[in-house]
Amino acid sequence: MDSRVLDSIVEITKQRDSDALGISILATIAELIPSSFICLYKVKEGNSAVFFQLITSLEAKKDTHGIKQYQWDRPPPSCDTLFLNENSQSLEQFHLYQSSDQRHHIFIPIVNDNEIVYAIDISSKRELQKYIETLLAISKVCENFYAILSVSEKDTLTGLLNRKTYEQKLTTLLQGQQHKKKFNDLQPENQRQGKNQNYTWLAIFDIDFFKKVNDQYGHIYGDEVLLVLSQLMKANFRTNDLMFRFGGEEFVVIFEPVAKVQAQAALLKFMDKVRQHNFPMVGNITLSCGFAKICASEHPKTALNNADKALYYAKEHGRNCLYNFEELLQQNKLQLPNVEGDIELF
Repeated sequence: MDSRVLDSIVEITKQRDSDALGISILATIAELIPSSFICLYKVKEGNSAVFFQLITSLEAKKDTHGIKQYQWDRPPPSCDTLFLNENSQSLEQFHLYQSSDQRHHIFIPIVNDNEIVYAIDISSKRELQKYIETLLAISKVCENFYAILSVSEKDTLTGLLNRKTYEQKLTTLLQGQQHKKKFNDLQPENQRQGKNQNYTWLAIFDIDFFKKVNDQYGHIYGDEVLLVLSQLMKANFRTNDLMFRFGGEEFVVIFEPVAKVQAQAALLKFMDKVRQHNFPMVGNITLSCGFAKICASEHPKTALNNADKALYYAKEHGRNCLYNFEELLQQNKLQLPNVEGDIELF
């Protein structure tokens, strides 16, 4: 095996985040196949169907001097995502196919708990059969390592992401968004559209009077409430939004870029669904929620702290309500803390 490929496989086992693992896999395959276009998909379920969401892509090719060049987040050379989604029911196993533009493809599903969680599609103008054995070996290493990461990233009760993965997941998300923005900004049609007013948002909420639930009905029914609430989250929010259980009755959602009005509407809709849901034994519960804008230049804890301030404002002003941190600042209902001891250098 090529030493560069072996080094790339070693790099895979250093990853501690499932999304970063996928990017390492693409880099490994690019070392193996000199001229190729590789797409990483996250496999989602919605409306009783499976569909493939493109996470990132990598084009490996040689320049005029024979030096290999890598280009990330390029559009696929053909309508590969459409092909995959139209044929999703038959894409449960490693196989070869040929797309309408006559490119040769290898499709690799990454399986965890008997379900496809990620998929890799490799295409080239050249035939790819000679790489099959090595790719099969790489895919098995990836499946085993992904299974380990998946367990360490999830909350054992709800199956949502856990608190210890928060900073890594947010950093990976923001890095990906910055990379895509840099690429999109180079496109003339995007330059003409002007400034995009969509932002990444973080919402934090908890269950009102949850201690009374545990005290009155016991922790078994309290856990049932948490489990049902997590299922409502998965059903209500988008598949590419990050959802965490931070511990106890505290939950966090991170929205990929949307307008503020859309994030607020999604949160209000979710809170209303929870309000109307009949929880076993407990009946109805309500949520208090605060949300804030995430800035890529700030520390990952800043947005969390800001949203937390809005949450506590909600809890102190009647509960069962939603507040935005930036709006509270504008209305002088919250104040930024004064930083004492700053030193003037100039």
